[in-house]
Amino acid sequence: MLRRKSAGRNGLTVRPWLRRLLAPFGLLVAVFSLQTIASFNPRLVERYYSRGLFPFVARSLSFSKLASFSLGEFLLALLLASLAAGFVWLARRLYVRRAEARVVLLSALSTLLWAAGLALALFMLVFGLNYQRQPLAESFQLEQRDPTASEIVAISGDVVEGINRNYEESGADVEAVRGSRMPLSLDELYAVLESAYENEPLLRGASGARVPPKPVYFSGLMSRLGMSGVYSPFTGEPNYNTLQTDCDLPFNVAHEMAHQRGFAREDEANFIAFLVCTKASNPYVRYSGYLGALRVLGVLFRVAPQSYREIVNALGEGPRADLRARAQFWARYSGRLSQIGQGVNHVYLKVNGVKSGVRNYNEASALIVGYYLKLRAAAPTPAAD
Repeated sequence: MLRRKSAGRNGLTVRPWLRRLLAPFGLLVAVFSLQTIASFNPRLVERYYSRGLFPFVARSLSFSKLASFSLGEFLLALLLASLAAGFVWLARRLYVRRAEARVVLLSALSTLLWAAGLALALFMLVFGLNYQRQPLAESFQLEQRDPTASEIVAISGDVVEGINRNYEESGADVEAVRGSRMPLSLDELYAVLESAYENEPLLRGASGARVPPKPVYFSGLMSRLGMSGVYSPFTGEPNYNTLQTDCDLPFNVAHEMAHQRGFAREDEANFIAFLVCTKASNPYVRYSGYLGALRVLGVLFRVAPQSYREIVNALGEGPRADLRARAQFWARYSGRLSQIGQGVNHVYLKVNGVKSGVRNYNEASALIVGYYLKLRAAAPTPAAD
């Protein structure tokens, strides 16, 4: 004699609910499977997605330029408010329908899984697959080796000389607390960076949403989370923290503009920010680019520690004041929230295949060194007498 499946008080069996959860769960599995498959084919991702589909998809987001404020920030605030309201609604529903708590929770879980799956699928379409593209060092044919002691000393010296020279040329005013003041307006900064991006030969063919960088209204919260900027992939907007020190602003805005053009990894975005800023028409923007390249001193300390102090001592007093102002700024905002922000960013990068997580930011030093080594290798050898 056949036995019927037991039903709950609402007449629903277990199997239909499992089927209801399996569909959105399957979508999540499909998205992560696509990411994994893409990671094994970086050249195909580079050709067909990063240089093929992505520019078209990104340009479709250019409607965001019509808003003077950050649509990404607005949508994030709306999402957080919706989640809070949703949890309140769920708690009330569980209280009212205590006898059907299991049904209510399963329904909420199904909705959450569908939302997560659809959001991740959209993220992969509009930006996420760029994490699996061909490494920039290969695309730009940079040197991928450790420098010799003499090479890193020369490279570090060039960076410090670029910092000092462009700082002096900029004629920036200095404030005791905030360091130097950027001697150009934000609109002028955007124009200088956009021109530098368009004129850089290595970035030919790299394009994204035609949306100008936008300031974040909640920059105080952003500072407490330890963030200087963020790219909004769903709106194509490079967003930046308005409170950060001026000396870092051009570099960090250029960093978010690199994400806008499909360079997802943080070390690559930092390298492109250095490349674009140091070739810009404005000396203060160039100064910010060279200041962002000062991370090569970590390589100098590892390869030629005996020369480290000499190179550091060559920094001018103005740049030193800016470095102190930067340290004091982030020290004011350090705390539990900044640790949470770094932790979330670390997990985000790891999930997207960046094995080193937040350490990836400083890995730009290898790309900067590789770029200088490539330039030196291509330089003509002096003719013998």
